[in-house]
Amino acid sequence: MKNSRAIYLLLLANSISGISQGISMLAIPWYFTSIIHSEELFGKAYFFITAISLVWGLYAGTLIDKYNRRKIFLVMNVVGLFILSSISLIGFQNNSLPWFLVVSVFATTAFIYNIHFPNLYAYAQQITSKENYQRITSLLEIQGQLTFTISGALAAILLTGIDHQVNFFGFNISLPVSFSAWKIHEIFAIDAMTYLIAFVIIYNISSFSAAEIKIDTTGLRERIKVGLGFLKKHPAIFHFGNSSLLVFLTILIFGTYVQPVYVNTFLKRGGDVYAFGDMAFSFGALLAGFLTTKIFGEKNAVRGIIVLSVVAGLMYSVMVFNKILPLFFLANFVIGSCNAAVRIQRITYLFHHVPNFVIGRAGSIFFVINVFLRLCLIGLFTLPFFHKGDNIIYTVALMSAICFVGAFILWSIQRRLSEEVTVTS
Repeated sequence: MKNSRAIYLLLLANSISGISQGISMLAIPWYFTSIIHSEELFGKAYFFITAISLVWGLYAGTLIDKYNRRKIFLVMNVVGLFILSSISLIGFQNNSLPWFLVVSVFATTAFIYNIHFPNLYAYAQQITSKENYQRITSLLEIQGQLTFTISGALAAILLTGIDHQVNFFGFNISLPVSFSAWKIHEIFAIDAMTYLIAFVIIYNISSFSAAEIKIDTTGLRERIKVGLGFLKKHPAIFHFGNSSLLVFLTILIFGTYVQPVYVNTFLKRGGDVYAFGDMAFSFGALLAGFLTTKIFGEKNAVRGIIVLSVVAGLMYSVMVFNKILPLFFLANFVIGSCNAAVRIQRITYLFHHVPNFVIGRAGSIFFVINVFLRLCLIGLFTLPFFHKGDNIIYTVALMSAICFVGAFILWSIQRRLSEEVTVTS
């Protein structure tokens, strides 16, 4: 594969920063749910952060198509290093952190994610030959899910500590070691250092562009209009881009906000079960990274996403009625597989049908619509009703329904999607 050194360095940098970011994004919701018992406060903060993302996400897409994508990665890592190291230092000085600084780390990581992943895919498309699109999307997914798997394992240990015993996927395992759970600012310190390591790796990347680079130097409004104009000319791609993101929508809501409450109030379990649930999800996603191309191929992307969306919906339905831990982990495993396979099929289809010079803006439009839907759901789920008794299961039922809706929309437009012309740059 041409440009392989640049691609592998990009994957390495993404893995190193992703592991620590993943631990932080697992630790913060659990910190609010189980440590300071303020899940509704976190829900309101999450709602506010998501609302800001509506504007930031759209603007981020225009930056990706205007500026050097490697330099964008470098700037992101400098910002992450500065903010997280500063907050961590405050924590070490005071031996604790106020809740708003913990939220600040969550917001920083979320805003970095909002530009990181669109930039990652745009840069990957830019430096990859067309015949290797399926391979690079699979590699990105495998790397990402391996990262999340390691994050899940480390989070389970760091969040709860080890007292000679750990709940491993529903089974109590005796261990010869023990140590206390880490404090939240100690986790942030490790996160900050990985931004520095990722910066050094990305700084040493040099690559050619396999796709034609067309820098758009017009104003913000004009750049957004170009992205909207492309999708207006290709309505099937617009509907595909949004409906194929609905499984991912449920993943973000469930994993970040619903699952900590679900584990704590419905399953009545601790942080180890929460973290290992996320780890099971990542194991499934990792498996999908290796098998998706072999099972579905590139020509059956839309049909594959339809099937996978239905399966994910069924797994959420299982969670609504289940309190058996092995089934909880199994459902997470299957949903993780479905999400990863959908992402691989989705990105490969977009690589083939959206030109590189506009992919950042098109992706940001999909992102903003997804964020708006996320905002509506978070606002709904912060209502006190969903935090009484076992009422959290109604949120899980809605996750199931959303997956089924996405599958139906794709089924209704699959013929039009098959007629879309493949782009060359």
